[in-house]
Amino acid sequence: MGDGKQKVRVSLTQDQPIGEDARGSLQSYITNLTVPQKMELAAKGNQEVRQILSRDPNGMVARAVVNSPRMTDSDAVAYAGSSLTNEDVLRGIAEDREWSKNIRVKLLLVSNPRTPPAVAMRFLGHLPARDLATLSRNRNIATNIRREAQNRLTQTRK
Repeated sequence: MGDGKQKVRVSLTQDQPIGEDARGSLQSYITNLTVPQKMELAAKGNQEVRQILSRDPNGMVARAVVNSPRMTDSDAVAYAGSSLTNEDVLRGIAEDREWSKNIRVKLLLVSNPRTPPAVAMRFLGHLPARDLATLSRNRNIATNIRREAQNRLTQTRK
């Protein structure tokens, strides 16, 4: 290894904790893959790999992450709460009946600035008043969503 680069070996499919040096190496490895390779890896990859791929700018890769048979409820909550997640992943989570039943997922989707406004608006009616009050003060979300949360809150209090 005369070039100064250190190779780190880590499984792409088995869930196991990895260190920061391996995470950086894994991220650079995934970045250099082609779109079909990323899509295949999204379906078979472990939690760490899917998390990296959920941020990929390509919508097809993002959809492959959401459609992965290995994706769990905790993954859906983590992606919904991350502002780094691709909007196609957020849209996919919102479209899935099982994940969108979870009130926490709904709140995180509405609170996420990357969630498409139409998706966020759809979930506003399902949130309790205290969450609407919090959303009406949240400066990180779109103005129209904040305003609609405020309107729904005043309607609830009447």
